[in-house]
Amino acid sequence: MRLSLLALFTPLPPALARALTATPKNLPLPDSDLSARASDLAVVDPSMFVPLANNFEITAETVTREYTFDITNAKASPDGFTRNMYAINGILPGPLIEGNQGDTVVVHVNNYLDQGQGIHWHGLRQNGTGHMDGVPGITQCPIPANGGSYTYQFTLDKQAGTYWYHSHFGNTMADGLGGPIVIHSPDEGVQAGRDYDEERIVWVTEWLHDDSETIIEGLKSSEGYRGSIAPPQGDAVLINGVGQTNCTNTDNPSCFSTSPPEIQVPTNSRIRIRFISAAAHAMFRMSLDTHELEVVETDGTPVWGPTVHEVPLAPGERYSVIIDTNGKTEGDSVWLRATTALACMPGGKDQVGLAVLRYGSGSTGNETIGGLPNTTAWGDLSADQAPCRGLDQYESLSPRENIGADNYALTTQVLNSERGSFLDHDGNTFDGQGFNNISYQNQINDPLLSILHSGGSRNTSLVANVSFPHIGPGNIIINNLDSNIDHPYHVHGNEFQTLARGEGSLTAEDVDGGKVGLWLDNPVRKDTLWIPGGQWALLRIITDNPGVHAVHCHIGWHLAEGKLAVVIVQPDAIKNQNFPSAWYNLCDGTDPDEFGPSRRTLSAPTTEPRSLFTPLTKIRSNLSLDGLKRRMILLRGEKEI
Repeated sequence: MRLSLLALFTPLPPALARALTATPKNLPLPDSDLSARASDLAVVDPSMFVPLANNFEITAETVTREYTFDITNAKASPDGFTRNMYAINGILPGPLIEGNQGDTVVVHVNNYLDQGQGIHWHGLRQNGTGHMDGVPGITQCPIPANGGSYTYQFTLDKQAGTYWYHSHFGNTMADGLGGPIVIHSPDEGVQAGRDYDEERIVWVTEWLHDDSETIIEGLKSSEGYRGSIAPPQGDAVLINGVGQTNCTNTDNPSCFSTSPPEIQVPTNSRIRIRFISAAAHAMFRMSLDTHELEVVETDGTPVWGPTVHEVPLAPGERYSVIIDTNGKTEGDSVWLRATTALACMPGGKDQVGLAVLRYGSGSTGNETIGGLPNTTAWGDLSADQAPCRGLDQYESLSPRENIGADNYALTTQVLNSERGSFLDHDGNTFDGQGFNNISYQNQINDPLLSILHSGGSRNTSLVANVSFPHIGPGNIIINNLDSNIDHPYHVHGNEFQTLARGEGSLTAEDVDGGKVGLWLDNPVRKDTLWIPGGQWALLRIITDNPGVHAVHCHIGWHLAEGKLAVVIVQPDAIKNQNFPSAWYNLCDGTDPDEFGPSRRTLSAPTTEPRSLFTPLTKIRSNLSLDGLKRRMILLRGEKEI
């Protein structure tokens, strides 16, 4: 069977929709002629945006849920403009991972691209499984190109709510590599059956007509991308994999108009909508005509939140809201709007992504049963140029599970975030992004986790890092010193409490000296936080998760330009961790001195593990000539070479 490009915008037959979804192995797998390896067309599977379908049971009993992800090249026209992209199992976005708290998740990843890959499980703490965090150069070597495989295995431990996964290789998440994760629990603070009747996922991202590598190369050049060094605005906004572009502004003769996606919900019900931002740049303001939005979750934390007309959604953030469809007429519809916030989009133009929310009798969604809505937006929505702020900056978000913060911390560390000029590993000056005057340069085949595990030390000229040697409360100050650039910061491996915010910058001495008022009474807990330019935030973590945890801006273009640091937790405990042989094997046959990511073909992994820490007296036989020279200079000195 061969699917037409129109399959992107046409409801799939139920059997086909089920076949295209990556599912636990006890459910049907895709037919061979529909597998991503056999097809170069990506489609949207509308059934994946409906959690709790197919008689999913929320239970305290745990099971193992096993998935296979085939990462391939594909072509798609999600907004009517055909371009090359990357896809997981041939669908955009990738398959839904859904489980209960305590379940074990096993994901077999097969990488058929011509470059390495890694999958990060955004928001999952990975306590005890930090080597599964999926960040090449930090927690693993890349999954080899051209057919390489790796299996991620972790437990959905002590977490429930809305999460997602995405590539952490370059900015290829902007090329289609990402998908939703929903974790249920009978003890969750917001419960199905009690607080709401059904739920839907709304996956929102911008979409560009060039691939991420082309954009990154442009941004790093003197000419910029499309004439600017600032990250680009999307050519379209995609909601659940579908958007609209103005074909008159393109040079693609096959560009065509698309219909907005449709989300079907029952009448006389309370519906939980899980907003997930997979954006690489834009903050979106999410609103739903005629419906108030009761905020009940942020980044996996159930909250008592406000009832509002719009929710700002930064890259990487998640919010759940509840809407009420009592009194609505079956067949009627309203517009769901994702409005690009322009105050944090230099040179941006008015842009609104649209989806149809229709009141129907079923819960499987996306079947067209009527015309387009004629509703209008709320009259009090933020102006396009209104300041970009996170919801927590102007509304109360009180966690439903009350966890106070200690009035002291064992250690207070500072990350100063600023764009500037930096030196690369060859001594050349470049403009980029960084922390603490260091722009991240990724020795992608020599992960920091493996270096510390083997007793080595980190190269402080390549990545900014802060360390928390002991277990207990720790403070992280993030100063956004870019006065005109806002950043959404994501902390891996940790849920943090936001104790304070302010203008300007903050020092550890200010905090330790008691000069800052702290919110200690049940502060909001998140993993992704929007910090406007020229402002700071004080984050509290509990350092009970030994590992090397990335902290970075979730604007993917800023990350590609070096906006990443690491938080090292309990370095002595890292030495005692155990990793599977397959994890070691990812680094076999690679050059530890290579800086990435870059397109290349990796040799196939061997079956025997090796020590990832290579003393200077040992040199891998397959080093490049430049790599060999650099290693020998380090060993013997420049004059000897």
